[in-house]
Amino acid sequence: MPATTDLLRVGTDQVPCEIRLSRRRRTLAIEVHPEPRVIVRAPAGWPRALIEARLAERVPWIGRHVQRFRGFAAALPPPPAYVTGDLLPYVGEFHRLEVVVAGRPTVTCLPGTLRVGVPPGSGPDRVRRALEPWYRARAGELFATLLSERVDWFLGRGHPRPTISVRQMKSRWGSLAGPARRGALRWPGTRPPSTSRMTLNLALIRAPRECSEYVVVHELCHLEHRGHGRDFYRLMDQQLPDWPERKRRLESLLLLPA
Repeated sequence: MPATTDLLRVGTDQVPCEIRLSRRRRTLAIEVHPEPRVIVRAPAGWPRALIEARLAERVPWIGRHVQRFRGFAAALPPPPAYVTGDLLPYVGEFHRLEVVVAGRPTVTCLPGTLRVGVPPGSGPDRVRRALEPWYRARAGELFATLLSERVDWFLGRGHPRPTISVRQMKSRWGSLAGPARRGALRWPGTRPPSTSRMTLNLALIRAPRECSEYVVVHELCHLEHRGHGRDFYRLMDQQLPDWPERKRRLESLLLLPA
């Protein structure tokens, strides 16, 4: 269904607020993103007045998140120019970029250094494009390892082992698409999928390993509980007791693309 975008007054700020309606939703969810930007996900049948009333109740909570993101942003280094000397994050540590001439694009990770080889005359954009497939490959390796370390409990509950997909995501760290729950509605003549697919944000390869592990566990818990209710968070506490601290650390890095 088409989304609508308005400006939401949060203190003295006007924050873009996008309302997305879905026939599959049963509850209202509010997300605050670093830009800042607010996304409201609501059931399709809810009247606009009810959505706005619920949103107004959450304005103080939204304001706290907006201020927290601004504090994080002020402490971040400037975005990379992809020239020698830049600092690039990789698995939670900054590496100095060293650009060298090579016959074909190459990336080598050395202690404290990312050495990128590019053909003669290449500019910063060529360096960036050389790094992208390298980051993607390392992300796939890391996420597969984390999944193997954390999946056994869920397999024991009868859930299928998810496959992993890595891609750029603008508004979330991960998502899970999986088998329909018993009794779920589906089109006549169709079968529910027999496997689950976990999609993880490529930007996580820049975050500390423990932050990526938090996202993997979060998505695994959705095999058991689709929503974010008490049972979901109880399972999160069981599987990863320090998940709130990992979540806060991940949010402080502001790695999501604008």
